[in-house]
Amino acid sequence: MSTFLTNVPVWVLPLFILLVSLGWRASKDRTVPLFLIYLLPLLGLITASNLYALAPKPVIWAIATLAYGIGVFMGMTLQRRWTLSRGARIVQVKGEWVTLTAMMIIFAAGFVNGTVSAIAPDITGTMLYLALFAGVACLPSGHFLGRAITIAQTPLTKGV
Repeated sequence: MSTFLTNVPVWVLPLFILLVSLGWRASKDRTVPLFLIYLLPLLGLITASNLYALAPKPVIWAIATLAYGIGVFMGMTLQRRWTLSRGARIVQVKGEWVTLTAMMIIFAAGFVNGTVSAIAPDITGTMLYLALFAGVACLPSGHFLGRAITIAQTPLTKGV
């Protein structure tokens, strides 16, 4: 176990703490700067870079695109229920646990992929692994883009 922990990159723990704190904050009604909402879809870049490193076949990119698209749709649908009001630079949203869950899924998928790549790289080339990784990691990634799109389309509320 100590060998496993010593091989974890230094940046993993601070990233985990940051994601948990953002997710915990998201569980409560809050006012959020718009730039943060628009930055969260960048978590999808982690997923895309991990997927690209695995050099999957075109069918895997199709699965990833489908999962990402479903995630965008889900994010748009959910965010409509959570948006209370929108100002020029802030948005007021209801508390929810989906943000934490989505961030932890993306984080865990990347962590598991890194671990499996290090200890059993042959597995990462199988169609089953690639399809599971693409689906599990891309769905929550797309969710953040869907939420950002919905908030961008939300009309400004007077007085906010």
